[in-house]
Amino acid sequence: MNLLGKGNDPRFWSETVRNEECYKEYRSFLHSSFEGLCNNKTIESPKYSDFRLYAVNGDRNTFQGPYYLKRVQAETAVILSLIYPEEEKYLNYAMDALFAICNEYSWCIPAHLPKLTEVHNRTHLDLFACETAYMLSEVYTLLEDRLDPLIKARIRREVEDRVLKTFIRTQNWGWAKTNKSNWAAVCAGSVGCSFMLLRPDLFPSVKEHIDYAIENFLSGYNDDGYCLEGTHYWHYGFGFFLSYAEMLRTFTGGKENYFQREKVHKIATFLQKMFLTENKGVSFADAHEGLDYHIGILHFLKTEYNDVKVYDPKYSYINDECGRFTWLVRAATWLDPKIYYSPDDINEDSEYYGEYSQWFTKKTQSYGFAAKGGFNNEHHNHNDVGAFIIAKNGKHIVTDPGRGEYRQQYFDKATRYTLIECSSLGHSVPYFGDVVQKFGDEYSSKDTSFKNGVFYTDIAGAYGDERIRSVKRSFSFSKSSVTLNDVFDISSDLTITERLILKVKPEVNGSEIVCDDLKIKLGDEVKDVSFSETKTTSGKRIFLLDLLLSAGADRCTLIFE
Repeated sequence: MNLLGKGNDPRFWSETVRNEECYKEYRSFLHSSFEGLCNNKTIESPKYSDFRLYAVNGDRNTFQGPYYLKRVQAETAVILSLIYPEEEKYLNYAMDALFAICNEYSWCIPAHLPKLTEVHNRTHLDLFACETAYMLSEVYTLLEDRLDPLIKARIRREVEDRVLKTFIRTQNWGWAKTNKSNWAAVCAGSVGCSFMLLRPDLFPSVKEHIDYAIENFLSGYNDDGYCLEGTHYWHYGFGFFLSYAEMLRTFTGGKENYFQREKVHKIATFLQKMFLTENKGVSFADAHEGLDYHIGILHFLKTEYNDVKVYDPKYSYINDECGRFTWLVRAATWLDPKIYYSPDDINEDSEYYGEYSQWFTKKTQSYGFAAKGGFNNEHHNHNDVGAFIIAKNGKHIVTDPGRGEYRQQYFDKATRYTLIECSSLGHSVPYFGDVVQKFGDEYSSKDTSFKNGVFYTDIAGAYGDERIRSVKRSFSFSKSSVTLNDVFDISSDLTITERLILKVKPEVNGSEIVCDDLKIKLGDEVKDVSFSETKTTSGKRIFLLDLLLSAGADRCTLIFE
């Protein structure tokens, strides 16, 4: 059964990908990766001293860097061996890297293990153990006849012993039973695809459990299709869902087709609503300011749904630094030359509102804007109810810091909301004396809407303080400006400070503040202006602009143009 589509045809790689112009960037990416990361470079074995660092001081990156690099080295050499089968160096290097992956103590990363001293770490199933099994299953399928017998045997044995048999033995994994985030799709999709590729005879016996996790993943999206984890995790979770859903459709001869569901269609159109200016997008939750899109994912979705928009390929990427083989394969097999040479217009005006997720985005020829309501216990939550972003001319100006550095402290609830990215002090929302937004389901907006050209939300509930009775925040728009109006009903013993998070250093000139291409006009109620510079946990420089309102002020108006 041809489960990898064009990928199963050797001529697709050695003729089409090797020669056609639309794959020029793909080939260049691979050659650059091989020369920079593989050629004359060793394949590192993980060090125990690095493995234990997460338990010692919360450091993930020292171990994960070489872990990811090994997978990038393997995938690069594998694909080059498909494109240039006559070049033995690529296949030989690929088998060295594959052998090293099979030799790893655990395919999990330490941050995901329940105990670093647990002897069952070898069979613990986290995101990366499942992804590794899927990678090896696809490599086996693509290179089976060309791999040395020992490598073939190692791949089958390690995938079956570590992942497939483990999943059969117990499906009691959080991602399989209760998780509604990217974990459910990445883990279940990877395991499901591994079964279909290596043990199709056993897949029917586990399909019910895989599908249960996939349904959980889809239920984690609201009916408007918005990804509250952020654009990065839309790519990640939904990307693995797509791989599983397409393979399942082929495996069942079209009888099971997730793409016929309207909710999947809605999720497919999420990313195009997140572009604000060029390749800068909405960085709510654990997302990044940059919004390059995976070329294979959007091309595939465009072939399924005509209303999906695919922008200029210069805003696309082929794969990420984690070495996700399924994406590298599909950057080629899902690429459609017709779409590649006829992208949609990224500069068109647009306006989108997710009624259930309470995210609003607007784009004109002058600016890009995003704002949100919501609550403070979303997936990859930040305390950011009422936060907003303004972007112009290819850059954020009023920004959202987005994702911080992934360390133990970042995911520990005792410390997470002391970090600038996750605290409401790191978002463009007011604070009252020393009262800031709190974490929890109950700390939320109310009456959020977009009507008659105005985005409105009352964010008082996010602060959890009875002295803050209402904070009615609204944004209105013209083609060239955004007007913020905040109306407060609070106790008289609280001071009000409007905080703005900026990417550029502000210049204060009386009642006007200049921030690069953006001017901010202040209302008379602003008594004092101050700003400070800080760095996020990931080292990004931001400016905290504080606008202290006069005593007794019950409103604030700011005009951004």
